[in-house]
Amino acid sequence: MAKTTAPPEETAPAAAPAAPAQQKLPVKKLIMFGVPVLLIQLVLVYFLITKVLAPSAPAATSADDKTAEGKAGGEKGGHGSEKKGEGGESAEGSIYVVKDLIVNPAGTNGTRFLLTTIGFEVTTAEGLKEIEMKDVMVRDALNTILTSKDLVTLVNMEGRESVRKEIAEKVSGMLRNGRLTNVYFSKFIIQ
Repeated sequence: MAKTTAPPEETAPAAAPAAPAQQKLPVKKLIMFGVPVLLIQLVLVYFLITKVLAPSAPAATSADDKTAEGKAGGEKGGHGSEKKGEGGESAEGSIYVVKDLIVNPAGTNGTRFLLTTIGFEVTTAEGLKEIEMKDVMVRDALNTILTSKDLVTLVNMEGRESVRKEIAEKVSGMLRNGRLTNVYFSKFIIQ
């Protein structure tokens, strides 16, 4: 009879370690299956928001952002953007964009800088081609004008408008085909 009581004691301790092994199994399953499922769900939500919900939302881009959009792969501007004229009719203008021009304003001794993106609206496609061909001359003119201005001029709006007019006069003088109608600052950051 002593032998019959001993085997049940041996089986009871063996059953106790089996319970923790069963508890570890759901955690492993959670890690093995739950994490990938969660990642797949996140990717699906991302695509749902960006491809389905975001395009149907009203566009929140400003006119300045639209002028900064250029040809893919270059610092040259796009063309064919449309604008409404004063009478409500649409007038087509080509926009040439000089992206991310960095200069040191006058009197800063290299401690401050201006980062700007400037768009030039011209009346004809020939004018756009001409301004694209004269990219180096346009950049040189922009560097000359912007580095000659001090921080006070660049920071206040009246000074910025005078800089805009000076740039327009200088670049208009370079064009033989077409006419420069406007100058846009789509990015104007002073650090």
